[in-house]
Amino acid sequence: MKLINLKQKVFLTTNQFDFISFIWSEWRRQKFPLWIFLGLCLNIIVAPAVYAATPNIERTTAYALGVLGLVTVGLGVYLFAVILQPERF
Repeated sequence: MKLINLKQKVFLTTNQFDFISFIWSEWRRQKFPLWIFLGLCLNIIVAPAVYAATPNIERTTAYALGVLGLVTVGLGVYLFAVILQPERF
């Protein structure tokens, strides 16, 4: 592995730099992993609210309910878009 020196400091190896540049170039073409990541980040916000609002529930169950709610809302938005714009699908 060759090291890249930026201002006399070791910053990244070439493998790490290549990986980061590959991710940066591919994120516009592959939207599915980005949407999954955003959904998981949104679940981090939703799950504690579900956990606080529901008495006598475990934390893992709260996260599962949060994922289920996000999937349900996402499916509803998708089906609504399919109904309004059927020629795109």
